[in-house]
Amino acid sequence: MKIMLGAGEQRWAGWTPTQREELDLTDPAAFARFFEGARADAFLCEHVWEHLTPQQGLAAARLVLAYLRPGGLLRVAVPDGHHPNPAYRARVAVNGPGPAQDHRVLYTLESFVPVFEHAGFAVTPLEWWDAAGVFHAADWSPADGPIYRSSLLDHRNADWRAGRGRPGFTSLILDAQRP
Repeated sequence: MKIMLGAGEQRWAGWTPTQREELDLTDPAAFARFFEGARADAFLCEHVWEHLTPQQGLAAARLVLAYLRPGGLLRVAVPDGHHPNPAYRARVAVNGPGPAQDHRVLYTLESFVPVFEHAGFAVTPLEWWDAAGVFHAADWSPADGPIYRSSLLDHRNADWRAGRGRPGFTSLILDAQRP
């Protein structure tokens, strides 16, 4: 069972999309109803955690861990607070414009990894910008959990993938594995 949390309009083959109404990251009872004693093999969550307060984010990480089988994976992506483009940061800022109007946190690698480590996950960063404006990307496969807003899949990064320029719209992406 592979579950997308807060899928919106996004659909990926082999992944069950869910919305907040049926699987709310802040509601343990919703998880209990949805899973009925079962556990997921994997969770995929793209640009949702930034809509939670820091306290809700840690509680949500613990909740996902409880419903993930041992060895299972949560792939999670959020806007990157170290992205060097000021227009990007303005677009994704806390209480920012449009969809960002209810962003509660703008994470960086240094602030996002501890959320999942404190919850009990083993964390591997996949894509991120550092404080010096350098982009880092580990070797990762979309087959294990596709993140559209990534250097690998987002259409806005086609020039970069072709060896020209820098990545445009990327995310801070982590794999959080249940031991």
